[in-house]
Amino acid sequence: MVSPQSPTGSVPEASIRLGHDAATSLTNTTTASAPEPSVQKECVSFISVLDATKHHLLSLSNLLQTFKNSHSKFDVSLAKDGVHVKGPDQIEVERLKNEVLQFLTGVVEHHLTYDKLKAEFLGREDVQKRLSLSLRSVPSTYSVSGCTVTVTSPSCGAAKQAQDLLESQISEFTVPLDKECESVLCSEDWSDFLVSLDFCSAKLSDVGGVITAVTLTGMEKDNQEKMVAFLSTPHQKEIVLSMEPGMLKFLQLHHQGLLADMGEVILFPLETGDGLSIQGESNVCQSAAELLSAIIGSVFTKTIVVTKPGISRFLLEEEGVNILAEMTAKFEVYIDMAKVHWEPLEDDDILELAWKMTTCQNFQRGFSANSVQDFTADVTNGRTDANTSARIEEAKKILAGIGSDLNPQPSSLGATDIESVDLYSEKSQDTLEVTEEQDDQPQSLQTHDLQSSSASLNACSLDEDASFLLAIQMSMELYQRSDEEDIQKALELSRSDSMPNQENTQLERAYEMSLEDAIKSANKAEICVFANYNHDLVRVDIALGKKVVLRQCEEKVESKSLRKLSSHQKRCIELIKRKHAVEISIQGTTAVLSGFQEYVSEAVIDLKNVLRRTENMMTDAEIVKTVQWVWYEQGSPSKAIPYPPDATVFIENAWKMKQKKTDILFNNQPYSIDLEKMEEHSLASGKSVPIKRKMLSTEDLYTDAADEDCSLLSSMPEACPVDEDSDEFQDVVKDFYDTLQDNHNKIRIIKVEKLMNKLLHEQYRLKKVSIERSSSEAQVERTLYHGTSETSVKEICIHGFNRSFCGKNATVYGQGVYFAVNASLSVSDTYSPPNADGHKFIFVARVLTGDFTVGKYDYKTAPLKESSGVPVRYHSVTDQINTPTLFVIFNDTQAYPEYLITCKKIFG
Repeated sequence: MVSPQSPTGSVPEASIRLGHDAATSLTNTTTASAPEPSVQKECVSFISVLDATKHHLLSLSNLLQTFKNSHSKFDVSLAKDGVHVKGPDQIEVERLKNEVLQFLTGVVEHHLTYDKLKAEFLGREDVQKRLSLSLRSVPSTYSVSGCTVTVTSPSCGAAKQAQDLLESQISEFTVPLDKECESVLCSEDWSDFLVSLDFCSAKLSDVGGVITAVTLTGMEKDNQEKMVAFLSTPHQKEIVLSMEPGMLKFLQLHHQGLLADMGEVILFPLETGDGLSIQGESNVCQSAAELLSAIIGSVFTKTIVVTKPGISRFLLEEEGVNILAEMTAKFEVYIDMAKVHWEPLEDDDILELAWKMTTCQNFQRGFSANSVQDFTADVTNGRTDANTSARIEEAKKILAGIGSDLNPQPSSLGATDIESVDLYSEKSQDTLEVTEEQDDQPQSLQTHDLQSSSASLNACSLDEDASFLLAIQMSMELYQRSDEEDIQKALELSRSDSMPNQENTQLERAYEMSLEDAIKSANKAEICVFANYNHDLVRVDIALGKKVVLRQCEEKVESKSLRKLSSHQKRCIELIKRKHAVEISIQGTTAVLSGFQEYVSEAVIDLKNVLRRTENMMTDAEIVKTVQWVWYEQGSPSKAIPYPPDATVFIENAWKMKQKKTDILFNNQPYSIDLEKMEEHSLASGKSVPIKRKMLSTEDLYTDAADEDCSLLSSMPEACPVDEDSDEFQDVVKDFYDTLQDNHNKIRIIKVEKLMNKLLHEQYRLKKVSIERSSSEAQVERTLYHGTSETSVKEICIHGFNRSFCGKNATVYGQGVYFAVNASLSVSDTYSPPNADGHKFIFVARVLTGDFTVGKYDYKTAPLKESSGVPVRYHSVTDQINTPTLFVIFNDTQAYPEYLITCKKIFG
């Protein structure tokens, strides 16, 4: 128990005594010499106190303080791990240590048993702090473990005194409670109320009808009154139960009875739709919330994604809504459509809407010598172009006002011969001289201002024109006239509304992306289903899929215009897809429209209308090749300056669309093209110049293109035309005509293309090795013919002959892929229907016929050989064994498309 804590440690008693005798002897022997001062050593002792309770008792007792008062030269202190004793006398240090040890060994513990309520009350932190103050005088302390209270004191007498003190400090009281109010004790309000009481714990008695409470002595009356007041006052509460909006709808739809039975509470759906507000008495609200939470936890949910053309439109319109309502009632589910989006397209005219989506175009061209752009180059260079019609109109009004308000003043500019000034060309610009007949010249070559081109303003005289130019000159050089601000405002308007080519392209791309997103949204529906049972979710998924598939259909539209579509026509087709929620795929001259039957029928009408109205439209390349739009310089009737090619394409399309006017931008400056008056009008200067449409070539662009120019495989790298002068071409054509029989003089070959699909060829080669090993026939491979429609050509070239297409033309001998021995069968319209150009498509295929037998209509695979001891199947089937005219295969890798013959009927 005693351990040295100083560097020298405790001094043993024997050593002390020995040191004393030696000191006495030394003193006696040195009496005659001078006395030397003696140095006393400090004695140290340490008593370890590891028990926290005993340590605490030492801190509460006055033992250590008594030592300090009676031994002023000694230091007795309580540290975290024990008691330190220091002093000049080792004997006294040991005596003090012994007294501390006696105190520690005399500590006693008394164990008291209380009921659970009192024990929990005494164990509360706030109660312990309060009672510890009273126990300091004993001194004693206590701890609580379960229902046992342990009192620790320095002696038995102190322990008894502490016990009596505890008993006297706590008091118990009861409060009667009606049976119907007992549930309030389970609410959060009751728990919060107990926390608010000072030094009080309470519970419902075991027999019921009475609340037993424990508090500190003297607080019984106050706490009892508060408790009675609480119990006698109705407590309203609101609990918000959060949930998905679809879950709330499911509860309202299929748990109406349960919600109606909750008459003791008020239920309100949240305005946001994602939860339920429960209002009423606290305990009832709590019970209702727990019940609803349990129900929500038992509900099954599933997200079903349906991807079909027009599915979103279908589900949001009347027929789809009725189908969903039927499934909702039948399977007792709720189908949440929050993620299904489709909005009808209000504009009925597809062509007009497509043109509206074409943003105001910006083109680059050189300035003329006296154009307004030269006057204002330093303020307009690099600015953006006019996009807003309202601001353009405002600029027109300002310039018109300037022209009407200015008074002509004498000036050298006013004396200038305006007709002799080259306003619209630069010295370095290359111009195209066009010689035309007299009736091909523009009727008026003079320059018009804004007043002359506006029906609402009077014609501008020469004096007004001179004053207008004077105002511009003075605004740029003198800045002295009051009209300068109006001119500057007009110029600022023209440039503040403009945008560079890059931004213009981004805006147009934004239109395209918005259209693309709308089409994707129409073709994909994501619905969330809520049900009481998991199997109901599966039933909804299956039933919805069947009803959707039954309503899907395909229709074809044939048109020569589909072969070469302009960008405007392509946008029209995209808008048809958006308007009717259908899918449109184009192969050659055939457009396949797929989706819901009603929507497809509507889309077919619109597509035919667009193709009819745009049948004379040219591609951009054709426009540049054959059409030229020009404008004429002022004072030079015979000098026509062509527009840039891209501007020519834009103006030509506007002319074809029968637009009266269209806005256009040159070098980021706004212009207006009047296609009725055939004028180009500058919004910045107010000047107009004549324009003209010219044909560069007499070539008839609207006749049928040469047959040789049309190829469905032109974009495929694994296909190439066969040279007509080659032996390969002659061999393919000879074999083809040799098997045409009666059709020999009725078919003209347009072209032959060779396919080089490495993947299909490798699969075919491996299959051939396998069949050669198992076949009993000497000839396992034949060259056969397969007629098909235009829409299936690319599919076959890329993926080969697919059995999923079987049944389109015939399944008499089995549900496989059919090949003809003679081309005469393949060129019939039944197997190779002509497209809009009258073109028919025949594949020359290498087919592995192997061992074959006669087929039947219900064969889905080649039958087993009856004579074989092991189950071995035939490789193909035919119509007759001795002289077959056709073969049917059931394995896609048994045929390889080697050539594609495009042909046409000559007559009949």
